[in-house]
Amino acid sequence: MTVDHGSTAIESAFYAVGVGPGDEVITPTVGYIGAYAGALHLGARPVFCEIDPRTLLPDPEDVERRITDRTAAIAITHWNGRVCDMDAFGDLSEEYDVPIVEDAAHAHASTWDGAHIGSVGDIACYSLQGVAPHGKPLAGGEGGIVTTNDREYYERQLSYCHLHRSGLNDELTLDPYEKLDWEALGLKYRAHPLALAIADVELDSMRYRARRRIAYRDELFRGLEDLPDVRPVWPYGKSETDGLYGGLKIVLDPDELGVSPERFVEVLAAEGAPVRGPGFSYMEHRRTVFEEGYDLWGKGRSPIQGEFCGLPPYEGYEEGDFPVSEDLDRRVLTVSSYIEPEDGFVDQFVHAFEKVVERVRR
Repeated sequence: MTVDHGSTAIESAFYAVGVGPGDEVITPTVGYIGAYAGALHLGARPVFCEIDPRTLLPDPEDVERRITDRTAAIAITHWNGRVCDMDAFGDLSEEYDVPIVEDAAHAHASTWDGAHIGSVGDIACYSLQGVAPHGKPLAGGEGGIVTTNDREYYERQLSYCHLHRSGLNDELTLDPYEKLDWEALGLKYRAHPLALAIADVELDSMRYRARRRIAYRDELFRGLEDLPDVRPVWPYGKSETDGLYGGLKIVLDPDELGVSPERFVEVLAAEGAPVRGPGFSYMEHRRTVFEEGYDLWGKGRSPIQGEFCGLPPYEGYEEGDFPVSEDLDRRVLTVSSYIEPEDGFVDQFVHAFEKVVERVRR
């Protein structure tokens, strides 16, 4: 199903799996507000979790520790196309009867154990935001896609946000959705046809671009992985990651290097190496609304302020609540990713790292 934005794709997915007032949705603090905002606006409370320091993706063990009888969904994000541990999350989903909502905005060409993301879990959501080559892997300006193999989820989504969809009533076959008229529940989140046309054209080059970025990553990371105290972040062995959006990640050990990550990046920049950081783009628990709480609908009605629909009083978050993620935030770097780098570029890039490591150690 197509929609107008990636964030509304995720909102419709939360509605599809039954998220509502008084529920909890677990999601990583190293994430993005659009990956869980739809649940918040449906009346659910986001519950943040740690990331796995090896992959920088949501840690299944920490997720399990945070599951309660109020957990209505686990929202995971395939950051930069790096696929989460779908075996572990599949096991959690089955054991606790909690659906997995995947933010696959960066993962259009990614796979897990040979299967394309979007066909592995319960429901997956993609973004079509931006333009190639710097937008999402499949970009059309704005737009979103939702995939699911569950007919119930599909019809719930249609009823939620596809006002005036052609043939809507023919597609709504299950109770109670078949009783709705052609305007369903009155929301229109449909994608613009031009965005879909642009994205359709980009399908022709997506796998080529993904293969080229993977080849670039492999060459670069192999050149860096023997450097002391510099750790490239590889994906899980079962996944093939497209790497088409958001760059590649490297984790430093500043204590062993004997220099701060800020200084390391400064010296790398002087060598002309395209590196950003240190730090993640987002740490969700640090947002003011989650530190202090927020009266979402006014008049004291909010899943993140006080008590709400059976949820206990909201306590907020503070620095130190996520020691693993906060530590990594101080020492993770983002390295630019390329489809067709200039000849010799990777060697120059690796040499810059080697030179800087030698300088700071000396």
